[in-house]
Amino acid sequence: MSTIVQKFGGTSVGSTERINRMADRVIQEKNKGHDVVVVVSAMGKTTDTLVKLVSEITTKPSKREMDMLLSTGEQVTISLLAMALQQRGVEAISFTGWQAGIQTDSVLGNAHIQEIDTKRIRNEMDHGKVVVVAGFQGVTEDGDISTLGRGGSDITAAALASTLKADRCDIYTDVDGVYTSDPRFVPKASKINSLSYEDMLNLAVMGAGVLHPRAVKHAKKFGIPLYIKSSFENVGGTLIHGKVKQIESSPVIGVTFEKDINRVEMFECEDVEGSREAIMRELATRHIQADVYTQSCRNILSLLIKEQDLQEILFVLRKEKDRWKYSRIEQRSSLSKVSVIGQNMKSQPEIKIGMCKMLLENAVRVKLIGESSISVTAVIEKSHIQKAVESLHTGFGLDYEDILKATV
Repeated sequence: MSTIVQKFGGTSVGSTERINRMADRVIQEKNKGHDVVVVVSAMGKTTDTLVKLVSEITTKPSKREMDMLLSTGEQVTISLLAMALQQRGVEAISFTGWQAGIQTDSVLGNAHIQEIDTKRIRNEMDHGKVVVVAGFQGVTEDGDISTLGRGGSDITAAALASTLKADRCDIYTDVDGVYTSDPRFVPKASKINSLSYEDMLNLAVMGAGVLHPRAVKHAKKFGIPLYIKSSFENVGGTLIHGKVKQIESSPVIGVTFEKDINRVEMFECEDVEGSREAIMRELATRHIQADVYTQSCRNILSLLIKEQDLQEILFVLRKEKDRWKYSRIEQRSSLSKVSVIGQNMKSQPEIKIGMCKMLLENAVRVKLIGESSISVTAVIEKSHIQKAVESLHTGFGLDYEDILKATV
């Protein structure tokens, strides 16, 4: 019998009405003869509400207690969904992360899954039950509850699908697939029907919020197809699997952005490249992603950092000042970053030149620009982000009308 893993995000289960609707989705797959494992997030804005409660208690919460608190959101959802299934005559059982056998490392707040003991899940599946698992969480070797960071339910679903050797992992969300940019932000964005693991990973790493990068890595490693689809509309979504032929008219597959970015600059570094490598290693041990650019001619290191990671990174930089040998730090907020995504970007200088020209023509001042093999990224004022994203999306031929012409 084939196995399907389904994942429902916070908006998909944001009310009891929506939970009942998702229960119907589960039953549809069960009635096709599949074994079904379901991964769910906390309801709606539950996590944000819990974080707000913490801010009313303390400004320096311990990571252990934060994980203890935040993990409760998913526990509410799994029990409600299991009961909704039982109400419909379907046998179901809910598991927290630790009950599902999800073992993580000890980087609390942003843990990585080490292994999953699926014995208990398989036993319940063998008895015909739908197993509902709390996303976003696991347990450390010391027995502490851990969370996987924002978007962690995607990771749980993909990791379970990989371990269970599922036939497919369906990710239900509030958009009906992967687009060339966020369709809620760029009305002319085009839906992509099929993507390779590599292209999806590139989009996700650089800010496309529809799927967590670590979820893509799990699926790619074990060859598990991911299907991104709408929780609310019965329309086709985006299938992510092996190699997919890219439209040849444009080397750019998408435009991604992050609205709230902090820029931290380290001045007068004695060894710019050495410090860059050391910083990247240190951040990796903490599972923090940051873009680190060097200006060797000026002995400056620039870090682009998400708001949620700023304080921890500043702590690390100040702690290691003597080792990394820089004179001072300057930090700037109210910034955004926009990236054009493709492959072999460094070998196509016309993309970087074109990007600068498009932004200049639209009166968007570039504060920093950097490139990698998969992207060209510009740092701009936050107030210009809408204009920047739309102009690049149009300029690189990604608007819906242009994509339609290219495929006819």
